[in-house]
Amino acid sequence: MNPTDQNLTIERYAFGRESGLVEKYIQDGPTHLQESMNLSDEEWLVIFDYLVFEHNLLQKCVTANCDFFVDLYIKHGMAHLREIFDVDDEKYDRIWSLTFDYLAICSEGLRLHVTLHRQKYVKALRERGSDFVRKVIGIAQPKYEEHWRETLDFLLHAVCDDIFSENTYDHGLRAFAQIINAGRVQRRINEQGLI
Repeated sequence: MNPTDQNLTIERYAFGRESGLVEKYIQDGPTHLQESMNLSDEEWLVIFDYLVFEHNLLQKCVTANCDFFVDLYIKHGMAHLREIFDVDDEKYDRIWSLTFDYLAICSEGLRLHVTLHRQKYVKALRERGSDFVRKVIGIAQPKYEEHWRETLDFLLHAVCDDIFSENTYDHGLRAFAQIINAGRVQRRINEQGLI
């Protein structure tokens, strides 16, 4: 859609009704709002982008349902939330980082998310390295340096705990085998059975 058609679509469907549209989006969701406005997918994308970039739709939606979205983030991660909001495209990266800051940093969702998925991130840390984990968690930007240090410290402690637990288990098995073998009584076997 060219810029003139985009402006006409915004003028026709959204101009002057932005706060009402944001409220309907929060209450009913995007599909119901699009259907109630009788918009094509292309027109809906124009209206959605206008509300996201000009009227802070994502932040208002997340703020209105904070506990729900923090819980979703903790359980499924930020990529899942981007998919739900349908903001996977790079054009939403800057605005999404504000939403991430609110959900993960201000609400302490990052710490809870990493704690819940510790084993998955420890495995990824061992197999793919720290840069990969940092990118997956969503804190690859320099402004998250302090949060990355805390997360990495937590994950490295988890790796050390796992190594210690594995070694302790192996040593325990060896010690148990030696104790059992030392306590065995050797008996000869004849043709009828034990003597």
